[in-house]
Formats: sequence, structure tokens, C-alpha cells
Amino acid sequence: MFTMEHGVFSMNPFRKRTGIFPSYFTGRDDELNELREIYESTQAGAAGHIIIYGPKGIGKTCLLIKFEEELKGVDEVYPVRIPLIEGDFDEIYTLIIDKAAETLKIGEGNFWDDITSLGVNIPLAGGFTVSRKRPTTSPSVALERILKSIYNKLTGENPVLILLFDDLQRIIPNKGTNKVLNILQNALVELNLKGMNVMFVATGAHDIFSQIQDHLDSAVRIFEPYELKPLSKNEVNDAIFIPADNEGVKFAEEVIDSIYKMSEGIPYYMQVLAYNCFAEAVDGKVGVNELKKSFPRSLDLLAQREFRGMYEKSTNEERNILGLMAENPKEILSYKEIKEGLKLKSEPSFWLRAMVNKNLIIKKSRGKYCLRDRLFKEYLRTFKPYRENGTY
Repeated sequence: MFTMEHGVFSMNPFRKRTGIFPSYFTGRDDELNELREIYESTQAGAAGHIIIYGPKGIGKTCLLIKFEEELKGVDEVYPVRIPLIEGDFDEIYTLIIDKAAETLKIGEGNFWDDITSLGVNIPLAGGFTVSRKRPTTSPSVALERILKSIYNKLTGENPVLILLFDDLQRIIPNKGTNKVLNILQNALVELNLKGMNVMFVATGAHDIFSQIQDHLDSAVRIFEPYELKPLSKNEVNDAIFIPADNEGVKFAEEVIDSIYKMSEGIPYYMQVLAYNCFAEAVDGKVGVNELKKSFPRSLDLLAQREFRGMYEKSTNEERNILGLMAENPKEILSYKEIKEGLKLKSEPSFWLRAMVNKNLIIKKSRGKYCLRDRLFKEYLRTFKPYRENGTY
């Protein structure tokens, strides 16, 4: 989107969709250092594997892309980013092969011949078919053989293959956390024991690591957890001021402060708010009036893309709780306040636990709850969807 000021067009430097790399990347120094340390350890023969987790919009995909960019051109380092799609876990074999062939520029004919000679039957790209049956060996062995075939095509005395799996959660529901992590764990351990420097980095939803801990204790030892936190106030300031200034638009300090408070440092929210503010710039400036004018559009966009769907997936009981928490001026409510506020005769424990798992609310401490974020609360208070159904 372009903004015209005095006959000069300025391109909007902000992004209003998740999963798109921003025009200006800021922060994440600690996270990138952590990834570099694991890479260096892997290169030295002590492979490391990490799962970066956090809520939607926290910047997991962008961090993965940034790390991939840093590794490009580094001798004997071969990053392969694999955006996962919803579907059966068996499809991961084809995804790995396709992305490895594309990224590493491996001759497909030679590559596929090598894979099928290992006794692993996988559908070929481009309409050719070997077999659409599941690999004839066990899933762990099949994955190990495929990765071994890829690794053996790397050049250099001590190559490192780095697999960047974006959104691991997408392939978990089909087989369950236990089976998926077991397959990955067994394959990676065997490859590392055979002296192959393979590093595994994955991103996952906010609750993925709790699922791992619930179902597969041994995975906790091989897959290091790393929770991605919101951006700091200084990082949000840089993420807004610098790209806007590059386009000749100045954001007032109080506007950036307000965006930080409303977004709570969540990059996606920050980008949406800044995008619509930029579109309202007057004489190359964004002040409080422009923020107020653009905010309803930002909230409506977030409602359409996320909040409305979240609400519609909740039960009537959960909607009652959401309505109570939205209308209450307090940010955090106690278990007792929720029960008494809704005049419940039964205990709300089941619903509260389900809402935490759905990331509708956050359990701040024992018996203390709040809505997942300020903008979700603003959506509920503005649109009041719970009144349409006669709830709360």
C-alpha cells in the first residue's frame, strides 16, 4: 500500500499479515545467539535440537527466516527451511525431499534414484510416481535414511545440515505428539551417533512443549525448549520509527508508546497497528488523531482474521466467562470472582482449563486468570459477541 504526501508516494513498510518478513527486522539478539551456539555445537560434533514456541504472531517464522538468511553463504552450512502444511505426517517425507532438492540444488533424477534405492517408496514430483504407499520401513528408519541421503550429498570436510521446520504443530494432530516426536527423536539420534552433523530447529504453538512434557519425557532431553517472548519497548520503537522514517513519515513518540501498550510487544499486532497508522499519515506525520482514526480498522482486521474465529470455537460456558472478563475493569480475575460473577453453582475448573489450552485466557498464577491479550479484550468489549447469543 502506498501513501501520497505532497505528490510523493511512500510505500507502507509495515505488514498486516502473519508469516511475512518485515521490512525492518529488530530485536531477537538473544534468540539468534542461542541458535548460533547450538549450530556451533552441532558443527563441533555435539548436535543440538531446539523447539521455539509461543503464541501466534509472536514472530516465530520471521526468526526462522532471519536465522536462515544468516547461514546462507557460510561454508559447509546447509540450511533447509520446511514450511509444514496441515496433513498426514507421512507427507513430511515428500516435503523434506522437495525442499532439500530445491534449496540445495540437487539433481532431482539422481536424488530420487538415491532415495528409492534405500527401499523407501515415495511419490515423485511432477506427476511421476514410484509409489504412494507409506514408506516400507518404519517411519523413524525411513526418515533417517532420507536425511542420510541428503547429508551424503553435502560438500565439505565437516558439513552441517540444519533443518528448519516451521509450525511443527501442523503435523502433530494426525498421529499425536508422542508418535511424531518419537519418530524425529529416533532418526536424529541415529544420524548424530553416526557422525552426521544434523541440527533440528522447529517452531510450534504456545502449548507444544507442554504437550511434549505430557506425552514424551525423553523428548525433553533432546529437544531444547525456547519460549519466544514479546518485543521490548525499545525494540518496538525501532521496529516502527526506523522503517517509517526511511519512507519519510514520522511517528509521534506517544503513538509508538500507545502501540506498544496495545500490542504488548507482539510483533503481528504491532505491525497491523503501525500499518493502518501509516496509511493515515498527514503531512508525513502520525499523531494521536491518526492513531484513533486508524484503530477501528485495525481491530476489525484482527477480528476477521483471528478473534472472531477464536470466539466462535468456544462453548457457551466459555463465552460467559469471556464476557465477564471483558466487561470487568480488572485485568486479572480470581477463580472465586469468576464463579461468583456468573453465579455458578458448579465449579468452573473444567472450562477454565479448556480455555487456557485454547489460548483464550492465561493462568497468571494459582487461581488467577486474565484474557490472552489486551487487543482480544478490546475486541470483546467493542463487538460484544456474547450478547448476540444471549450469553453473559
